[in-house]
Amino acid sequence: MSAISLTGTLDPNFGWGDDRLHLSPDCRAAVPSGLRGAYACASIGAASVRLVRDPLGLNKLFWAPGRDGGIRVAARPWRLVEAGCAFEEIQAVPCGVVADIDLTGNGQVVTSLDAPRRRPGPDGESGAVEAIARRLRATLDQYCAALAASHPRSRAFVCLSGGLDSTGVLMLAIEHFRDVVAVSFDLLRDHGPPSADRQTAQRLARDFKLPLLEVTPTGDELLDGLDAVLKDGIDWRDFNVHAGLVNHALGRAIASARTAGACLVLTGDLPNEFLVDYHAEELNGRTYYALPKLPTPALQTVLVRGLDTSHREVGPFQAWGLPAVQVYAPAVDRYLELPDSLLADPRRKDNLCRHLFGERIPEYVYTRPKTRAQVGDVEVGRGVLGLCLDRGIDAAALRSRFAELHRLSDASALDRFIRAGRYRAAVPGMSRVP
Repeated sequence: MSAISLTGTLDPNFGWGDDRLHLSPDCRAAVPSGLRGAYACASIGAASVRLVRDPLGLNKLFWAPGRDGGIRVAARPWRLVEAGCAFEEIQAVPCGVVADIDLTGNGQVVTSLDAPRRRPGPDGESGAVEAIARRLRATLDQYCAALAASHPRSRAFVCLSGGLDSTGVLMLAIEHFRDVVAVSFDLLRDHGPPSADRQTAQRLARDFKLPLLEVTPTGDELLDGLDAVLKDGIDWRDFNVHAGLVNHALGRAIASARTAGACLVLTGDLPNEFLVDYHAEELNGRTYYALPKLPTPALQTVLVRGLDTSHREVGPFQAWGLPAVQVYAPAVDRYLELPDSLLADPRRKDNLCRHLFGERIPEYVYTRPKTRAQVGDVEVGRGVLGLCLDRGIDAAALRSRFAELHRLSDASALDRFIRAGRYRAAVPGMSRVP
């Protein structure tokens, strides 16, 4: 095979396996078969190359033929396009593979990592959920303790919406990190009170005596990040772009506020997929963020599989040079053990979090209505979704702009880039996903 080269830098690794962190971008050593968390690497030598990507596809890794006849590898498709690769030829390294490629012509050896699979416990078994919650919390504590030990001088910025997931991360951060700052998003408005998210974040910061970084961009300031979100979020679908815009605004503020010291950004992403805590939104008589009509366990499988095709969390923060950690990622197997009866419970997240965090999370967080920053909560349409629609930035406009940024003359090529919750994927030198 021709030479393989890396274009740009890869995202930081926060992998977890064999009860330890895997942070190094060099993956020439053994990779644990049960690797979890965000991890991607390209270890390139003169005679051989190793490519690795975590089983959920949280970290991204793409490749394409270069103009010089070699293979270029990058964390973002736009970097490959700027290096002269055709977008139509860009493929992802498949989720959950360790690909050892011999550049001297002796072929490839591809090993599959253990993929998370749904293994629900029996319904009705007394204490089953509590036992799973104990194992889940133990994994979260191990992971956060290891993160804090490996980053002893890092300030932990916690993205705090005031919902259960982000408040859980705040509780873990307070327990394991020395220096914690809560970060709250709200759109600037001409009148009316702050959003419920902002008010809850303010109350949590007061109650736990934490500094609160309030991020309140105007509509113009928020949308200034649109191109960066499309490129670094590697997605054009409206829900993921809107979430990415929030994270890009948070990243801009954190990058401006941080001192010369190191930092980590901790997010409460992923339990929405693991617990199927999504629903469509209605705005001005139209439905947005629609989901497939499937039984809850089947929808959980679809949502977890679809994590491959969005970088709405890590990408926008990395655009500001900020390492972002999806704290719940290592616990995916515990979530997939939860019985069907819990997934069918409308208050499943509340019930599980009470097992995980108990009274450590204040009651006013458990009882508040769920909101999304993309939608807003007091006036219809005052969130990011409404803002984008007011400016004419609908799903079609996002798709068109993504195609333009990646130098695509025919946007229909995007239908082949993302299909059934996966990026188009193969190992270099192989015609299809192993």
